Amino acid sequence: MLRALLLILELALLALIAYNLAVALFGWKNPRPARPGAESSRFVIVIPAHNEERVIARPVNDLTEQLRPGDQLWVLADRCTDATAAVARTNGAKVAERPTGPDGKGVALGWFLSEHPLAPDQALVVVDADNHLPAQLLERFAAELAAGYAVLQAFLDVTNPDQSPVATASALSYWASSRMVQLARTNLGWPADLGGTGMCITATALQAAGGFGDSLVEDQDLGIRCFLAGYPVRWLHDVRIGDEKPSTAAVAMRQRSRWISGRRTLARRWLPKLLARGQPAAFDLALRLVQPSRIGVAMLSALVAVASALGAPLLPWPLWAAVAFGQLVIPIPFLLRDGVPVRYLGSYPLLVLLPVLKLAGRFRRNRGWYHTPHGLGDLGSDRSGPAE
Repeated sequence: MLRALLLILELALLALIAYNLAVALFGWKNPRPARPGAESSRFVIVIPAHNEERVIARPVNDLTEQLRPGDQLWVLADRCTDATAAVARTNGAKVAERPTGPDGKGVALGWFLSEHPLAPDQALVVVDADNHLPAQLLERFAAELAAGYAVLQAFLDVTNPDQSPVATASALSYWASSRMVQLARTNLGWPADLGGTGMCITATALQAAGGFGDSLVEDQDLGIRCFLAGYPVRWLHDVRIGDEKPSTAAVAMRQRSRWISGRRTLARRWLPKLLARGQPAAFDLALRLVQPSRIGVAMLSALVAVASALGAPLLPWPLWAAVAFGQLVIPIPFLLRDGVPVRYLGSYPLLVLLPVLKLAGRFRRNRGWYHTPHGLGDLGSDRSGPAE
């Protein structure tokens, strides 16, 4: 009985690995960007900021140069006790100040939209206060909206990959998943994930999805609701936003603790509705809510190989060793495809830090929304963009 149960679990794990690999292969191809078309949507760009006086000028200046007639640039100064609002105004942004209220980006954005509702022909763009923004951001968003897409997510690059081993591991994880997970889903016609920053959504889609909620993972929650409302998230692989990642284990653990708690709530809330759809895209979205990370699955495979080698009644250990090794090396061609410098590939074993931090975060008491501190790091990678 035990042997049969273990075999079923092993086959389920192998099926999950095979499924993720098959889907990842669809991320190899770069989609053709939409051609510039009739620009019917006006943008309302919002930068949520909590005590970001040190960094807020950078995204404001990046965006000011891109504004078209009718566009609005706002800084949402959320319960700030520093000069964030003053710095934003000095650099040309409008400022909405939320003096009190509960924590959370989704709550803050919901408050902003209640004070400044979108018109039917407007689209909301959200970027973070620490972002480096490409010069073509709004131009590319406008082209994709004109092509008929309603919910867009830009590639979230990493500005500080050399800051620490934790930052390097995060960068490698983001770079690999951007092509193997997000782009692959868009190429299949399935929804990508919203990333909390670098996202654009039309007023129609946002209203249909029910606006922003109070989830600890408000971006993933909104992405699911957009899909259920008929507006899947489209990934823009050629539009790269520089985003700072945690550089210390303590910050990364607190961030992952919030993600784990939030995803657990989303799974309870949305799994039945997603599975009831009976669609491959909905099944895939449901699976992403509950499955471990790719590197976590690789580590689990390695543990099974060790247990098998020690005599546990499992499939042969060479099989599991090969499976674990394959999961570690398969992302490398995808990273090279995206122009990741070879010097980073030598740091690939650092990815094992992420499941460890995630496991630690699972046992850490989540105290609600955690504001990740931002620094002033410049882009630490010499990557030139995705290969054509």
